[in-house]
Amino acid sequence: MNVSRLLLPIPLRNFSGMVKRLFSSGEDKVGVDVTCRHNDKTIILTLRNEGKMNCMTEYMAKSFKGTVLNLKKAHPQARCLVITGHGKSFAAGADLAWLEERSVTDPTKNIEIMREYYGFFTPLLEVPIPTIAAINGPAIGAGFCVSMFCDLRITADDAKLGANFVKVGISPGMGGSFTLPQKLNNQVCNDITLTGRTFSGQEAEKMGVVLKSISSRSMVLEESLQLAEQIVNTTSPNAMKETVKLLRAPYLRIMDSQLQLEAEAQSRCFASDDFKIALASVKNKTVPVFD
Repeated sequence: MNVSRLLLPIPLRNFSGMVKRLFSSGEDKVGVDVTCRHNDKTIILTLRNEGKMNCMTEYMAKSFKGTVLNLKKAHPQARCLVITGHGKSFAAGADLAWLEERSVTDPTKNIEIMREYYGFFTPLLEVPIPTIAAINGPAIGAGFCVSMFCDLRITADDAKLGANFVKVGISPGMGGSFTLPQKLNNQVCNDITLTGRTFSGQEAEKMGVVLKSISSRSMVLEESLQLAEQIVNTTSPNAMKETVKLLRAPYLRIMDSQLQLEAEAQSRCFASDDFKIALASVKNKTVPVFD
């Protein structure tokens, strides 16, 4: 990983700490910001891909994994982790150029590639502290699935969320096939996965997809930090460590086998004409028409 640098962050209320940005070489636009709050007990990871709605490039993914795996070593006092997105988006899914490569890659190789890609984000499921997704804007596809890895989710009324995989010619990935059925009502899960529709933050709250939806995007992070502060200040760290293990156990038990099934299914989809149609429609900003 490339050498990171320390910069003063944009001021935040009650801020204490510095922000470290992990960026791709020669370009201060893609990476992960790491910010500390509440006397280093709350860590904020900010997904950043400026100008591209924080779409999840391979570099961002690798930076995310390295940061999460090193979290407790770098921040031993950490008691809560908040994930958010830079600017007005949370994460708009996988990078389009990277997806285009999948359409011309051997399906067997794609299985390996997808397993590796999921693996850049799944360490979030094994962080021994509560995780909160501060969904400050669009969370689509793989970006939505990363938010579903988190224990708690807070969003804005006008944010757009969705597992739109079937609309872009592929089956669900990034753990969506096991986190959504485990965490959501059966009919809600089937609705959002089988239609691929997007929905507002307000609807997400009504469906139980998020804990809370608030009126202002600019306050989503602060609302999430208030929840984190409540956890940090009022709960036993040892009990919390054991509790998050118990709550995540049902889907961690099936994670490996289900991710393999997802990778195999997506690799078949990448080789299909439907996926090529979907890619063309994204480029042309049209609605895909499948035969």
